[in-house]
Amino acid sequence: MSLFDKIKKYWPFGGHKMRAIGFERALRIDQPNVFIEKNILQPKPSDHELLIKVAASAINPVDTKMRITYQEDGQFRILGFDATGEVIGLGKNVSKFEIGDLVYYAGVQINPGANAQYQVVNESLVGHAPVKISVAETAAMPLTAITAVEILQSFGFDVTENEGTGKSVFILNGAGGVGSTLIQLAKYLGLTVITTASRPESVTWVKSLGADYILDYHQDLHEQLIQIKHDKVDYIAILQDTNKYWPLVLESIKPFGRIASIVETSGPIDIGPLKNIGAQFNWVFMFAKGNYGVNLSSQGEALNKIADLLDNKVIKSTLTKTYKGLTVDNIKQATRDVESGHMIGKVVILHDEEPL
Repeated sequence: MSLFDKIKKYWPFGGHKMRAIGFERALRIDQPNVFIEKNILQPKPSDHELLIKVAASAINPVDTKMRITYQEDGQFRILGFDATGEVIGLGKNVSKFEIGDLVYYAGVQINPGANAQYQVVNESLVGHAPVKISVAETAAMPLTAITAVEILQSFGFDVTENEGTGKSVFILNGAGGVGSTLIQLAKYLGLTVITTASRPESVTWVKSLGADYILDYHQDLHEQLIQIKHDKVDYIAILQDTNKYWPLVLESIKPFGRIASIVETSGPIDIGPLKNIGAQFNWVFMFAKGNYGVNLSSQGEALNKIADLLDNKVIKSTLTKTYKGLTVDNIKQATRDVESGHMIGKVVILHDEEPL
């Protein structure tokens, strides 16, 4: 298809409408998934933005957190913060992409999400999509991959092969989306990977990703660390319940070790004991850069690196479930999957039953 044909086919002349799925009022976690479909104006890219025809989007825990804390009743809110699709329009000053490029990205919280036919995203937040995996497999990766990369950066690493050889990382909750990606990247870095899982299917999953040791979180975790001769570890990634695991973290981190959490606290945590051992604690929240306009290009660069690793089969997509069709029912069911608390890997919505 020529450049002119693509522009003629896709460009939203004169306020064309698009289908989008979202909600208009805040919902409690026990009021499951009241989403609606609307026809709204297609967005138009400005300045450094890309207009993307969305091919697939994923559901994440952040979607639920944003929905239940929503304060703007009556305004239609579109979620979806993992996506892949085709660039069909360019804002002025776009320099990294061309019409027809296949891309993937997570976007930003403060803008409409990807549960729609079209979306605009700042080009710096976008990566060139991998070319050797499916659309659904690609859509599963952006948010969790960026988060995993930023966790490793908080530990002082670039995503470089064998950079962490001889060091150990303890990943609390390995079977979720972030953990599933972090395990693989940590192994690529040469780290010894210790993680937690309990159900047989979760244990099988994290083992398939390369985890060296799998601990049962229903049992005494510190005692299990002693048994595997890793009672002290170099790095700890808290991917579930920061408050619950904080005493274990203080007990298990090495002097001058580094700790990262992606999970908000439900009450104060005492970081005082870290002072005398020179250990560091970092929050990692991948949306902070986009929400505040800080170092946006680092996320596009991370996605380009991840795409190379996926295409070269160094890591694999964490996709485990796919729904076909951008429909209210599919968004509801995928959201229920995530809210069950037992999701392994990622769930993705293919917007069209026939992929790009």
